[in-house]
Amino acid sequence: MPVDLHWDMLGPADLDRIVDLHARAIRGMGSDQVKPEHPEFFAALLDGAGRIIGARAPAGDLVAYGVLQDGPDPGTRPDLWLGWPADARIQKLAGSSVAEAYRGRRLQCELIRRRVELADPDACLYATAAPSNPASWRSLLREGFEIRLLRRVYQNSLRYILARPARTAATPLAPTDEEAARPLDGLPLDEQDRLLSHGWRGRFVAPAVCALVPPEVVET
Repeated sequence: MPVDLHWDMLGPADLDRIVDLHARAIRGMGSDQVKPEHPEFFAALLDGAGRIIGARAPAGDLVAYGVLQDGPDPGTRPDLWLGWPADARIQKLAGSSVAEAYRGRRLQCELIRRRVELADPDACLYATAAPSNPASWRSLLREGFEIRLLRRVYQNSLRYILARPARTAATPLAPTDEEAARPLDGLPLDEQDRLLSHGWRGRFVAPAVCALVPPEVVET
């Protein structure tokens, strides 16, 4: 990871930089891979609906940002889908972007780590990621999130729903039985959906292998 970056919380004065970086980062990608956001979305977050952390190059250019949103966004209901308590505090890792020149340096993972630390310790955290965007969901799995469901959201776009328990409730993941796991690579989405609906969860089971593990492994 670059060591020459300056990290800080972004404010209203950074709105145009955020919008510009978002537009550049998703250029050429369809809604089946990423969720395009309007400037109003970022403006609301900067006005108190959440927080946005950013990384700046030595010259001051914004080269990465990550969104932490308070509460679930319309159309995604992890509190209902994942059986969280009705009074659970929920925060969402609601997107991030990295400038092209800074990709391949694990900045996505760093953005996830920093937002997890920034979140309320009692908050249940979730995120969404397109199955066709492995860079996104692999980074989330690497940082302790689990794939819990497949859902059509954001105007009928297919997304993994990933979740991570509150830091105050987090316990180490149980050892994974690699023989029982089903590697995600090559596993049809309809089969993934079936397994997830029966309590399987997606996680890293080896340094380079993401897989679904059965409920009995999860609950050990």
